[in-house]
Amino acid sequence: MPQEKKKIVMYFKRKRTGELGDPFAKFGVKRKVYHYFFQKGQKLGFEMFLANGEQTYLGELDFENLSYFDKNKFIIKKENITADAVYDRSGGLSFPTNNINKKVLNCIAFKTLCNDKNSMYGLLKKYMPKSFEITSQKSFIKMLEKFDNSSLIVLKPAKGLGGKGIIIANKDTIKNTKLEKKESYVLQEFVDTSNGIKGITNKKHDLRVIVIGGKIIYANLRTPKKGSLLANVSQGGKIKEIPIEKIPKKVKLIVKKIQNKIDKKYNYPIYSIDFGISNSKPYVFEINDQIGFPRDSTKNYKKFIDSILRSIERLSKK
Repeated sequence: MPQEKKKIVMYFKRKRTGELGDPFAKFGVKRKVYHYFFQKGQKLGFEMFLANGEQTYLGELDFENLSYFDKNKFIIKKENITADAVYDRSGGLSFPTNNINKKVLNCIAFKTLCNDKNSMYGLLKKYMPKSFEITSQKSFIKMLEKFDNSSLIVLKPAKGLGGKGIIIANKDTIKNTKLEKKESYVLQEFVDTSNGIKGITNKKHDLRVIVIGGKIIYANLRTPKKGSLLANVSQGGKIKEIPIEKIPKKVKLIVKKIQNKIDKKYNYPIYSIDFGISNSKPYVFEINDQIGFPRDSTKNYKKFIDSILRSIERLSKK
């Protein structure tokens, strides 16, 4: 009797609108990469499904009205499906619930950690710029006294994404900022990366290292647009792939130490670590749990997808 195929679900909380038969038709340079995820999963012997919107989720590992990938097209399956493993692309903290953590990439505890920069600093402060938790206007003014008048200071929401809400200014300017009530912030020393990374760039930068299944899979370099200090692509920054062998040894050493704190504890998640290099010293800016798919021009995009599928296969057997 043939063994039943494992059912793998990629879950998007927000519905992606594409064209008939292709939910990824509007994904541009990433469309091919998403298709490769489903193609390769099918070749590995999985039944591959897309949960397109929160209305498809029934609770536990149960879904309905999924898009089933079959021979390079997606077909709606109205019947209920129980997943053997889920690749979570939902963002936010409503999914997964604790009772299905072992079947989902990533678990809710790791998503929660990555969603709070103050918690992140508590775990990784040895490798990060000096930072302080800000919970009120009063604590903000008090903590500003720990910085020199001439130095640049970074103020950012503890739970912000994509560089949104970040202010970089000197003490005299930043002290006039009015904080949102009931919101927490991070006050952080500014890391000057303008001298670049030897052999990679001579500009301001953000070096992102992607870890999947306990291994560095690929890396990219983000540089700010002219006149900006933020390297986020959503803020106009440029991005290019960096060969793994070019990642500085000091960075790789810190990655390994961070892996020792994260991988086993959080069931080997997929995540990125953002670095800045100042005077040859690497600083960790943050870690991220929601990793955007690379473009189809990325040399290692198949390696990226293959590594995700290996992680999902491991979860499906738990």
